[in-house]
Formats: sequence, C-alpha cells, structure tokens
Amino acid sequence: MPLYYFDIETMGLKFEEHSIITIQYAELLQNLVPKPGSDLTILKVWEFGSERDLIKFFLEKSKFFEDPFAFVPVGVNLLYDVIFLYERARLYGLVDRPLASILREKPFIDLKPVLVVLNDCEFKGYNRFVDMYMTTKTRGRDIPELYAKKEYERIVEYIRDEYQAIVKVLKQVSETLAGLRPQLEGAEEGGE
Repeated sequence: MPLYYFDIETMGLKFEEHSIITIQYAELLQNLVPKPGSDLTILKVWEFGSERDLIKFFLEKSKFFEDPFAFVPVGVNLLYDVIFLYERARLYGLVDRPLASILREKPFIDLKPVLVVLNDCEFKGYNRFVDMYMTTKTRGRDIPELYAKKEYERIVEYIRDEYQAIVKVLKQVSETLAGLRPQLEGAEEGGE
C-alpha cells in the first residue's frame, strides 16, 4: 500500500468558485518518512495551462479515485483536500463515481485529529505544530494573492517549506505513537 504525502493549494476555500493551482506529493515509507530518492513533486497549473489538464494528469498518474490503494494520501486536513479535488474533477467530467463511495473506500492518514488532540482538543490553532517548523513567512492564505501576482517561486518555496515541516511533525508523531505501542500491548495482555 503506497503512502504519499499529499496536499493541494487553491485559490480559495469554496470548490464551487475556486480552482486548484497546485497538487503536490511525495512517496513515503511505512514509518511516514520520505522514501529515499522520492522528491516532492509539485504539479503547477501555470505549467499545465489549465486546471482541468493539471487534475487529469494527476488522476491518470496516481489512479487516485480509480484504485483506493494505489495512492494512499498522508497529510493534514485531508478530507478537505480529497473532497475539493473530487468536486473539481467532477466539474470537468474526470470522475463519475459518487463521492460517498469514494470516501467509504479511500484510505488516508490525516494528521489533523492528532494535532487537534495535541492542541488540548481545540480546533483553533491546531496547525501551530506545523507552523513552528515553517521557515518562510508565507502562509497558505497568501497563495491566491501570490498566484494573481505571478509570484510562482514564492508559492513553490512555501510548498517545499510546508512539506518539510509536515514531514518533521509526521516523524515526531509516528515515533511518539510507536513508543506507546508496548504500553498499549501490555495493557491488552493484562486485560485478558
């Protein structure tokens, strides 16, 4: 089951009105660290010429909606990204399966619930655990303005920085949870 860091950047939060401008991914190992030799791939709408071509290329390459286990996304707030991608693909006739069946079958590893728990079960501010590893001052909310100004290099810089930050958080969370495994397994044995 191939795991992939996955994220998209959009022109806004409403799939009915806003387009996808980048899709980024990188293969991960089972312990959620980048696979050696697997660089971050950034598909950019300004290089494809249209959002439709960008999405079509990604879907054909990844089999994202076609085969649930061909590309298992890992990231933060993935439900949003998967639904946004689905709705934009549906707009162009690139997917014909119902969203409910895709969500029922598509596995993904979303770090958002873990970050919310770490944030004292508060949704507001949960992303601070990623932000603390960010080195650029650019934030996701800045992307639409940067795109409108054609400041593509700043968008790419932000995407690469966010990827590195999320990989660091994934590694820490994975190691911490792995450290709990013996305790949980011991509790399970003691409860029998």
